[in-house]
Parts: sequence; C-alpha cells; structure tokens
Amino acid sequence: MRVVLDLLQCCLPCFLIIRLTHNICGECDRSRCPAAPPGCPAGLVRDRCGCCEHCGNAEGQWCDFNSSQEFYGRCGDLLHCQKRPSQARFQWGDPEPRCVCESQGAVCGSDGQTYPNLCQLREASNQLGTTVNLTARGPCSSAPRISRAPRNSQSYTGHDIVFGCEVTAYPLPRVGWKKKGRDSFLPGDDPHISARGGPQPYTVSTWLQIHGLRKLDAGIYVCISHNALGEASASAHLVTLTLLYEMGPSKKTSSFAAL
Repeated sequence: MRVVLDLLQCCLPCFLIIRLTHNICGECDRSRCPAAPPGCPAGLVRDRCGCCEHCGNAEGQWCDFNSSQEFYGRCGDLLHCQKRPSQARFQWGDPEPRCVCESQGAVCGSDGQTYPNLCQLREASNQLGTTVNLTARGPCSSAPRISRAPRNSQSYTGHDIVFGCEVTAYPLPRVGWKKKGRDSFLPGDDPHISARGGPQPYTVSTWLQIHGLRKLDAGIYVCISHNALGEASASAHLVTLTLLYEMGPSKKTSSFAAL
C-alpha cells in the first residue's frame, strides 16, 4: 500500500493529491473547530464538510464555483458564486468566478444611508457591529447634501476656470449657481459664463465655467441645491490676478496684483 501511495505522489499533479485529500470528510467534532472570527463582512459560512464556521467571501471576492473543492472559499450571506459572462471571458481570458449579490438595486438602511444593494447593507452592519435593518427598497429620501464642494480658485485674467459641485439627495435636487450679491442664477445672458451638469444615481454633478477671466469676475460663487425635503449650498472664492509690467531705466520687471 505504501508503494502505491508513493507512486501516486510521483505521477499525479499536486492539485489532484490535494483534491483527493480534501474530498474526505470525517465525523464533525465542532469542539475542535477554531473560533469563528468576529465582524465578518459577509457573515459566517460552514466549510465544505458542513462542520466548522469561518468568514464567508464578500461581494467581488474570488470564490469556489465548484462546491466539491475548497480553495478561494464560499460566498457569504445573500451572495452566490458566478462566472464572468462569455463575452468578458473572450476579452480577458477565463478569470476566476466572483461573489455576486443575489439582490441588486439600491436599498435604504435604518441608519438613513443608501446602499447599492442589500449585501453591502449587510456588510456595513457586520463591520460596524450594530444592527442596520432594511427600511425600504430604493434610496433613502433625504434633503440635499453637498458631497463635493467647489474649491477656492485664483487665476490670471484671460484664462479659463471651472468650479465643480456634487450634490446627493433623493428625490434628485435642482442645482444651480449664483454669484454672491446677485439674485439671478448663472449663467443668465452672460456669454462668457456657462453651466453644465448631469445626474448620476442619486447624485447631481454640476460645473460652472468662466471663459476668458475678467477683473469683474472676482467674487464668491455659490452652488445651491434644493428638493422637497430641504436645501444645501456651498461657496468658493475666486481671485483674479493681473500681470503688471514696469519698465525701468535699464531692465524690465513683472509682478502681479490680486483683484
């Protein structure tokens, strides 16, 4: 018998030997199982033999597509192991399968946060060590929140500048720009100022661009957003710089002035 085993080890690839060994499940004695780690993002799963518990693989992690083997591990709660579609396999070869959430679509948690899907809500709950329950399918209703505020800027006259602003809310808010001291929204009828933007899932991004900066453009610009639940705003200061050329008796010097 010993000779046969030695022959198998010499002739079979290592992965076959490992598979033969792992295919044997003895009697389950949970008293010998290692302690399950706390705070597993995707919850606990049992090993291939259905005995000991360990952390399940989270969304996006590699997984064992064939349940008879154990290499990458098993997917956690509300997840299943899925191979990449055939088109992607053609482009990228044959990548390893990954854990995919069985329930797609945004959900609202009891903490007032919107999560991309139910699996990520469960992960946040497990990692925080608190209970976050599902309160609604779809995003949480909320007043606007400035997730990316415009930044202070300075530039020379004649140059172009861009202010950016990003607002998160549901229902999607209306977003606009004003210059402090003026009541009308920009750009108005000013051809050298333009505003653009577009919605993403539960987020509105907007940009204000000033073409050919002038002295009078200096000031404070405000990104304003509102929906039925409230409003929010954020501002940025624009400083215009002008080059001043001074001719001396024997040399030419340059400096700038802030306006």
